[in-house]
Amino acid sequence: MKTYKKPVVTVDAGMAEGVYAASGAKGTLNVTYHGVWDRWGTNGGKALAMADWSGINGTITLNITFNDTLEQVETDDASVQESWSGKTATLTFASTATNPLTIGVHIDHGVSIDDLKMTGFTYSVN
Repeated sequence: MKTYKKPVVTVDAGMAEGVYAASGAKGTLNVTYHGVWDRWGTNGGKALAMADWSGINGTITLNITFNDTLEQVETDDASVQESWSGKTATLTFASTATNPLTIGVHIDHGVSIDDLKMTGFTYSVN
């Protein structure tokens, strides 16, 4: 090296520390909520969400929470195990399942599907 270049350290206040903490994590999964898929008059309907992932190898358990009680959850992949309880939909599937995964959630207890919102999601891999 013929010329010395002094290293520069910068601090970015907008950078989340979690980016560095998660650098050893394997893979990512994201759920995007698209909203109303179908309306059933004034008694509910079906909402659409999509899950996509990369770099994950194993069995994924995905929990998606909503702001209202669910009556059913379904996907476009028959290999996915689907269940729901209260405001949470739980999907268990191999990382080799259809990607992206189409997810439908139903409500039909006299409320508007327009008011249904996804409030969050968590996942684990085994």
